[in-house]
Amino acid sequence: MKVTFYGVRGSIATPGKETVNYGGNTSCVLVEPDDEVVLIFDAGTGIRSLGQLLATDSRDIYLLFSHHHWDHIQGLPFFRPIYQQGRKIRLLSNYLNSGDASSVLDQMTDSHFPVTGAQLQAEIEVLAFNDQGIIVIGDTKVSTLPLNHPGGGSGYKIETADGSLAYITDNELFPPDEMQTPYPEWVNFLQGVDLLIHDAMFLDDELPKVHGWGHSLVTQTLQLALDADVKHLLLFHHDPSRTDAQLDEILANSREWMASHSAEIEVSLAREGESYQPG
Repeated sequence: MKVTFYGVRGSIATPGKETVNYGGNTSCVLVEPDDEVVLIFDAGTGIRSLGQLLATDSRDIYLLFSHHHWDHIQGLPFFRPIYQQGRKIRLLSNYLNSGDASSVLDQMTDSHFPVTGAQLQAEIEVLAFNDQGIIVIGDTKVSTLPLNHPGGGSGYKIETADGSLAYITDNELFPPDEMQTPYPEWVNFLQGVDLLIHDAMFLDDELPKVHGWGHSLVTQTLQLALDADVKHLLLFHHDPSRTDAQLDEILANSREWMASHSAEIEVSLAREGESYQPG
């Protein structure tokens, strides 16, 4: 299984000389569990360059959305495979209050985009999870839990014969209001995963202004990785105001924090273009 990052930023794309190292595209992660299918998590602006690569690829595409906020769907109209005749694309999401995954095509209307969803040439189908929030794609098991995020959404766990990973973005581990998924359930859901990709948008001193926005603190995410005994933590959904230098500092502090807790968990920051092989 191979995981590659095409967009790691939250809220809005931030191109520029101060973000070139980690990247400025919004959320998009490619997961290749085998040679048969392609899983893509979210369709932020990073999906445009991914689509250029996949345009010459014949594998079926499964596009899984954490939720339908703009920074997670805004790249879809520029994803080349949706314009390819006969290309098979499956849309999936769960625990959303705003309807099923087909709603991501609603952004392609006459007033917002010159090509409407009805004009797409790919074979686009919406798939559903079972009552337990699980679906099996080939030999890959995909499980979900509800996010603690305004409007809802899904956190995902991928299990294959070669390894496991979790994609949990836009998730506030300790929201001020009622939790959709309490912290102990996250610990149990993520127990022992090889690679955890988790929202880590804010710092401790920023909490008073952002509490309830649906994102986690870096320190909270580090503690979750420790409690769940994951092998490798990738901090994700970087605040658009963070420069490369600031993210470097966050990474250094995070590794120091983990080392001070006598943990052998590897800590990294998600970076566009980087790939990992969990397991």
